[in-house]
Amino acid sequence: MAGSDPLGTAPDDLDDDSALIAEIDAELMADARARRRAPDRVAGAVLLFGGVVGWLAALTLLVEKLHLLTDPNARLLCDINPFISCGSVMQSWQASAFGVPNMAIGLGGFAIMAAAGSLVLAQAPLPRWFRAAVLGGMTFAFAFVHFLAISAIFVIHALCPWCIIVWTVTAPMFFATSAHAVEAGTIRVPQVLGDILRRWILLTAAWYVLVVAVIMVAFWPQWAAMAGI
Repeated sequence: MAGSDPLGTAPDDLDDDSALIAEIDAELMADARARRRAPDRVAGAVLLFGGVVGWLAALTLLVEKLHLLTDPNARLLCDINPFISCGSVMQSWQASAFGVPNMAIGLGGFAIMAAAGSLVLAQAPLPRWFRAAVLGGMTFAFAFVHFLAISAIFVIHALCPWCIIVWTVTAPMFFATSAHAVEAGTIRVPQVLGDILRRWILLTAAWYVLVVAVIMVAFWPQWAAMAGI
């Protein structure tokens, strides 16, 4: 018969199948979004670990700074060569951008974040304002790290190993805290942005790659000279 379906499938059946597939896809997407990538234990552990490592790096920088103040001609442990040197960075105005040594700010800031990480890790009932304050503190720290990194690479033309450790731990602390804030409802962002922020491990890795690439390009003549090229 003209117009008949040779497979015996009615249009209504096709519509029902399409609707069912669409519903399944929607549920799968909802489940994917519901899976937390930065639960309390993960975000808390990142903050605690990063806070401890950052605090130790800041303490080492402070000790080196005091050593340099005692003897301006002293050679610090991190003074490896002219462009890998803590001393060059410490003697710049950027090392005391807010009127006090940056390492003093780091000692206080990383201690606070480590303590906050302990509370989050323990799944303590924290008010929303506290979680928002942690996110605000990490946002400031990450922005400040960019200022210091750009200054070191493009203005001072020297790399401080202990400073790089601070950069290294600050990035995952910021991205993990942002992902946790989105998933916990501490901040409200568009769904697309939220999906991006929740992928904090990928964002951290991408940031590392970008920083390494910038350092390699900016200091290529020095790397080439070290390699004898």
